[in-house]
Amino acid sequence: MFGLGWLAVELAVREGSPELAPLYIGLIGAARAVPAIAFTIVAGAVVDRSERRGLLLRSQTAATLFVAILAALAMAGSASIATVMALTLLVGVAASFDAPARQSLIPRLVPHEDIMSAVGLQSMAAHATGIVGSMLAGLLIAPLGAGGLIMANAVGHLPVIVAIALLPPMPPTEVAFRPHVLRSVRDGLAWIVRDPVVRWVFIVAVCASLLGRPYLQLLPAFVANHLRLGPEALSLLLAVTGVGALVGSTVVASVGALPGRGRFFLGGALLTALLVAALGTRADLASSALLCLLLGVTTMLVMGGASAILQTMTPAHLMGRVMAVQVTMFMGLMPVGQLLLGSLGSVLGIERVYVGAGVVAAVITAAAIRGASRLRDLGSSSGSPLPAVAGASAAE
Repeated sequence: MFGLGWLAVELAVREGSPELAPLYIGLIGAARAVPAIAFTIVAGAVVDRSERRGLLLRSQTAATLFVAILAALAMAGSASIATVMALTLLVGVAASFDAPARQSLIPRLVPHEDIMSAVGLQSMAAHATGIVGSMLAGLLIAPLGAGGLIMANAVGHLPVIVAIALLPPMPPTEVAFRPHVLRSVRDGLAWIVRDPVVRWVFIVAVCASLLGRPYLQLLPAFVANHLRLGPEALSLLLAVTGVGALVGSTVVASVGALPGRGRFFLGGALLTALLVAALGTRADLASSALLCLLLGVTTMLVMGGASAILQTMTPAHLMGRVMAVQVTMFMGLMPVGQLLLGSLGSVLGIERVYVGAGVVAAVITAAAIRGASRLRDLGSSSGSPLPAVAGASAAE
C-alpha cells in the first residue's frame, strides 16, 4: 500500500501535475476493482468445488510474479500509470480467487464457537506486521524508492507460499446435488437476499466500502497535497492506523463469546464514517494521526464484525460464495469508491471529499441502524442468537 500509493504520487509529480495524484491512486484502485467485481463471485462458486490448498498455491504464485514485474519496472524508472494499472489488474485477478478461498478456510480450521475470535486473531497477525511494515517503509523509501518497497512485498509472498504448501489438502464439502457454476452463483446470491441479517450486513458493507474505507488508500494524496508533507508523514499515519487496527482486531477477537456483536458491527460503521469526515477537517499531522489511530480501530469492527457474522450465519456448502460476495464488497467496491473519491479529490481537494463522503456514509449507516433491528440485536440476550451450527448440510 505504501509503495504503490507513493509510486502514484511520484508519477504525477514526474509528469508535472501533482494535483493528479488522487486521480492516479483512484485509477489504480479501479484496476484492482475490475477483476474483483467481474470474477470474485464466480470464483466463490469455484472455491466451493475446488481443493482449496491447491487453489491458494496457484493464486499466490501468480500474484507474486505480477508484483515482482511491477516492482522491476518501477525500479528501472519504466513504470507508467498504464503499466501500473495493467499489472494491478492481473494481481486483482489472482486475488479474486485467493481471498474467498482464504476466508472460507477459517470454519474448516477452528471450532464454530471460536470463529469470531479466529477472525480477530487473523486480523491481529496481519495488522501487527502492518505496523512494522509502515515504519520500515518510512525508513526505506529514501534508499529503495517505491519500486524497492514493492519488490520487498513480492519477496514477502514467498513464506506465504511455503505456509500454504504445509497445510493439509482441503477438498470441497460434499452436497447431494452440485448444479452448474452460474446456477451456484445465483443460489448463493438468492440466499443472501432472503436472509434478513446477512442482507443488512451487505448493505452496510457497501456503504462502508464506497464511502468510508477508501480514505486509507487516498492517504498518500492527503499527505502530499493537503498536509504538504513527505513519505515519512505517510509512514506515521499508516503505522498508527495499523496500531488502531491491531487494537480493533483484539476487540473483535475478545467479543467472540460476548453479546451484542451486531451492535459492534453497526457502531463501528457509524463511527468510521464520522471519523473520516473529521479527518478531512484536519490540517496538522498530530490530529490527523490521532484520527487515523481511531479509524484503524473502527474499521476493524466493521470488517472483522462482518466476517464473523457471515462465517457463523452461512451454511457450509454456501461458504465460498458468500465469502466471495463479501470480498467483492471490500475488494471490488472499495477501489470503486477510491476512484470516485480520488477523481473528486483532484477537482475539489481531497480534504473536502473526506468530509462529504463521511457525512453521506454516516447518514446512510444511521438509517440502517434504525431499520436493521434483527442485525442490531444479533447475539444479544433480547435479540436473535447466533445459530448453534453454521452450515447444516442442506442440499442445494
